Amino acid sequence: MKIISEVVDNLTSIKLLVNSRKTNIPIIELDKLSIAEKNITSLKWENFVLEQRGDLTAYLLKNEREIFKKWNELSRDAKERIIPIVTKKLFALVEEKKIFESMIPQIRFDIINISIYLTIKNECMNVNSPFFDDLYTLYRLGYIPCGYAKGKYKVL
Repeated sequence: MKIISEVVDNLTSIKLLVNSRKTNIPIIELDKLSIAEKNITSLKWENFVLEQRGDLTAYLLKNEREIFKKWNELSRDAKERIIPIVTKKLFALVEEKKIFESMIPQIRFDIINISIYLTIKNECMNVNSPFFDDLYTLYRLGYIPCGYAKGKYKVL
């Protein structure tokens, strides 16, 4: 099983940190890069993302076992087809001093999980994760999600 082409195209064409971003998703815009780095590299955010992924994989294991078995295959495909392009863009942002290199692993992890989720959602219409839908929307709008507090995403 492969990541669907539309997902590859959408995720590799993301322009992070662009101006004029608007969303209905509740957000808190972080105005300092150091605060964004502290949030995105925090154990709190990492655990939150892992919990959301755990909820998704638990659902798949229980309800969509055949698709669940494809998770690692989809992950490898995302790492081959999406992550090299995204990584190049992220290092360009590091060079421009718009993000810190320490932020890259979490962003790549998010992108891998989003690509897997969207591909699975395309195959199984009953699969739904408001979290990964929100994350995908925020990245597509050029935000970098860095945390979550009081019902709002912290974004750069």
